[in-house]
Amino acid sequence: MTQVIDRRDFLKVVALAGGGFALGFFESGALAAEMGLFAPNPWVRLESSGLITILVDKSEMGQGVMTALPMLLAEELDADWSSIRVEFAPAAPEYAHPWFHTQATGGSTSVRAMWLPLRQAGATARQMLRQAAANAWGVSINDVNTHQGVLSAGVHRARYGDMANAAAQLPVPKDVPLKDPKDFQIIGKTHPRVDSLDKAIGKAQYGLDMRMPGMLTAVVVRAPVVGAKRVKFNAAAALKIKGVRFVVPVDSPTSMGVAVLADNTWQAMKGCDLLEVEWDNGTNASLSTPALKEKMTALSLSGAGAITARQKSDPTSPAIVRTVRSTYDVPYLAHAPMEPMNCTAWVQEDAVELWVGTQAQGPHQMIASKITGVPIEKVKVHTQFLGGGFGRRFAPDFVVEAVTLSKAVKLPVKVMYTRTDDLRAYYYRPMAVCSLEAGLDASGNVVSWKACTVADSIAEGTGFEPALIKEGVDNTSVEGLSDIPYAIPNFKVDWVKFQPGVRVWFWRSVGHTQNSFFSESFIDELAAAAGRDPFEYRRAMLGKAPRHRAVLELAAEKAGWGKPLPQGMARGIALVESFGSIVAEVAEVSLQDGQPKVHRVVIAADVGTVVNPDTVAAQLEGAMLYGLSAALRGQITFKEGVVQQSNFHDYPMVALSETPKVEVYTIASHEGPGGVGEPGTPPIAPALCNALFALTGQRVTRLPLSEAHFTKV
Repeated sequence: MTQVIDRRDFLKVVALAGGGFALGFFESGALAAEMGLFAPNPWVRLESSGLITILVDKSEMGQGVMTALPMLLAEELDADWSSIRVEFAPAAPEYAHPWFHTQATGGSTSVRAMWLPLRQAGATARQMLRQAAANAWGVSINDVNTHQGVLSAGVHRARYGDMANAAAQLPVPKDVPLKDPKDFQIIGKTHPRVDSLDKAIGKAQYGLDMRMPGMLTAVVVRAPVVGAKRVKFNAAAALKIKGVRFVVPVDSPTSMGVAVLADNTWQAMKGCDLLEVEWDNGTNASLSTPALKEKMTALSLSGAGAITARQKSDPTSPAIVRTVRSTYDVPYLAHAPMEPMNCTAWVQEDAVELWVGTQAQGPHQMIASKITGVPIEKVKVHTQFLGGGFGRRFAPDFVVEAVTLSKAVKLPVKVMYTRTDDLRAYYYRPMAVCSLEAGLDASGNVVSWKACTVADSIAEGTGFEPALIKEGVDNTSVEGLSDIPYAIPNFKVDWVKFQPGVRVWFWRSVGHTQNSFFSESFIDELAAAAGRDPFEYRRAMLGKAPRHRAVLELAAEKAGWGKPLPQGMARGIALVESFGSIVAEVAEVSLQDGQPKVHRVVIAADVGTVVNPDTVAAQLEGAMLYGLSAALRGQITFKEGVVQQSNFHDYPMVALSETPKVEVYTIASHEGPGGVGEPGTPPIAPALCNALFALTGQRVTRLPLSEAHFTKV
């Protein structure tokens, strides 16, 4: 994918626009100098005024990348943080994710993937500024120092902006050395988020905020059953509603329905209420959660059709004297971001513009090009702030609808999902069932481990299939089971692909969310069978995993593991590595009316180098609470093919009044950064359920917990 543009014309456009953004087409030279711009790479632009603009090519959905990513570049640039301005980058090949090879945000990779590219960008710009100063002052570059946006050498002193024009004319150097971490001045220090004020005063632009002259709002009457086909519809009554302009059928691989387009959202919704649609619900008309669970459990126990994801054996291991077996299951889950899906599209004859809170600028740009036939370089994506993503805003459905409808009516169209649309759009965390079997030796140590998990493939049919599916195994279906850190001599994990026709998608922490519940609950079960303390039992199996052991020990220490709790309370612990980070969580739990009340959660983490401590803590806290909501109450269920949940009254989140005290501790490290947005989610469900076992003697094998009633021992 190559974008061609005349560099001189592009720079003129940028200058006329007040320097709105800078692409990789910026080259150092006389033209940049005459514009008063120094832009040696796609991510930074220095103006002669001293203002530094850093472009963020990832989506900001509350995870803090709009602050953390500029910190990486500003650190190596030795910039004055107060002189930094941050903007979203446009969709362009220069901003392709270095691992995904398309512009996108996901997998807790934003800081991990950009750790070196952005630091190198900053270091390169700094080197060029130093060289420009050295040339101007007639000194060696080795004599030129930098500090907070100021260049100096002996009696000479200049602001970065003073050298912008001269630096723009220099060749871009290669392989500029990076700072030693001990010299970091910005990385590792807490910085307030650059977008906080705009969000607090309502200035930040979300997709739902989009307004423009002539724009219509579209609400879609959607298929009531997954896979249902529209037979016919009658739009007469809907078209009589004041403000309703069009009723248009929607047919795409991602959507089936009828759209009502009106002057505002309320009119479109009223039109939908009066729209008459006849459906053929097809083979999924009898889809039910109990029947699915029965089939999946049988497959998990029999292993019919299983593919082995990982296997190792050690014939010298001790003899098995006891076998422990359990079967666990979890339901479908919706992403349920606070801002429902939406996208505004304006398809013109030779150009397309999208205003959208998206995690997939590159794929969505390509989709719009394919639907309209407009060359990809003429499809502009205006990234908006995201009111939550959790993987859902990587999906294409809401963008496909907006582009298709705008193309049909030749006007700008904003597609709006209602909360019910959002919960019933068939983009879910997979339902899964896992049977586990372990053999213990005479000392209670784990000699063998067998797991067979049954779940749909998330990666199949997506652009990530080549990277995530190897030898027939979808890694997202077994992660958290096949890669546990414990030393177990005989180990086997199988996967049965089960596809009942319900579309599944990447959910926060992906396969780790269900599989870590299975594995960490079962480890606790084995500790109980061996008559051993759950913390000590885990620690004994981590002799070859020192980073994991250190995290586990830190969590236990900070939680006061082994110290008495008030009567009626108990602790549970869990340890999970995911997305390049290791997280342990300890939950303190009591019972109220037969349901768990979580009083305190201690989170210990090794996330490598911490870029912005406040962001890291906030993300681990938020990820834990997201997982806690799912563990306590989250489920999407089917009855006669229809999703039973419709809003937050029957798909509830943890309320502020229910939020436990949360403590976050990180291990100091000079390792490269790990992920932060997702790793806090997987440990909470097993930690909570393990605490419940300690409190009640009841082993939790299925979620959500609202489906069970607990009594104290």
